[in-house]
This record gives sequence, structure tokens and C-alpha cells, in this order.
Amino acid sequence: MADDPFRAKFMLLWPLGLVLFAGVIWLGLPLDIEGVPGGILAHQAAGDGRSIDLIQRAWMDAGLYDRARYAMFGDIVFITVYGLGSWYAGLHFMQDPATRVRRMGIMLVIAAALFIATDYAETFAQIIQLQQERGSDAMASVAATVRPVKIAAWLVTFFGVIAALVVRRISARPA
Repeated sequence: MADDPFRAKFMLLWPLGLVLFAGVIWLGLPLDIEGVPGGILAHQAAGDGRSIDLIQRAWMDAGLYDRARYAMFGDIVFITVYGLGSWYAGLHFMQDPATRVRRMGIMLVIAAALFIATDYAETFAQIIQLQQERGSDAMASVAATVRPVKIAAWLVTFFGVIAALVVRRISARPA
């Protein structure tokens, strides 16, 4: 493990991704207005172009359209940094001598790839609709369809990294 080329990338990107996640949440908080309960989450889950149009009109009328753009573009940065951090975490744990930790590493690599793919699909579908200032049934459907998979993959990466750190620490204790 001394020659592990993934540790430094994991140790930098994964925590930085969590900080960016907090920043994206902060950016999106003002988007939760009376006309859009749930804010950006409502946009992600809308599922059809008409619902997207109503959400985006409410943001426009409230003067929040640029804020929505910033939040969505910030989400792309978060997805990239956190997703790569989770990917490198998995590769790092795959180098561990303990079989359980290596298996957790494989799970993390798979979950990270799934998270990146589904969250990019969701967020780019949102951004395109926002930039075009109109909803699309196809894009709204893509975003809403991949959303539960993205959430599950994110949960696996978040709790999986913590679990792998704990299992590795326990496995390293002398008997």
C-alpha cells in the first residue's frame, strides 16, 4: 500500500467534494419558494416538460433564474470532484491487504461510476432545459428516471467510504 497512487487523490477530492456538496446545497436553498416547494429537487423530479416550464417560470418571476443556473453548474463541479474522489477511494481500498476492504473498494468503484453517469445525465438534462428556457418531456423524464439510482449510488459512496475506513482500521488492529 506504500506505492498506492490513488490515496492522495482520494484524500484530496473526496472531502473537497463534500465541501462542494454543501456549497451546492447553499446555492440551491433560495430556489425553494412558494411556487416551487422543494426547489431544485422539484426540478430534478418533475418528470415532464410542463412541470419544468412551471418551475422555471416561477424562478424567473422571482428573479432566481440565474441562481438556478449557478446551482446547476455548481452541481456539475460537485459531481466531478466528489465522483472522482469516490472512484479514487475505491481504487485506493482495492490496494488493501484485507479482502473485505478490497471488496468494499470494488463496490465503491462501481457506485462512483454509477453516481457520475446518472448525476451527469440528470444535471445536464436540467441545464439544457434551463438554458433553453423551456421544459422537454424527454429530458425531464431522463432526469426523473435516473434520480433514484443517483441517490442510491451517492449513499453507497458516502457510507461506503466511511465503512471501508472503519473496517480497515478494525482489520489493522493486532489480535
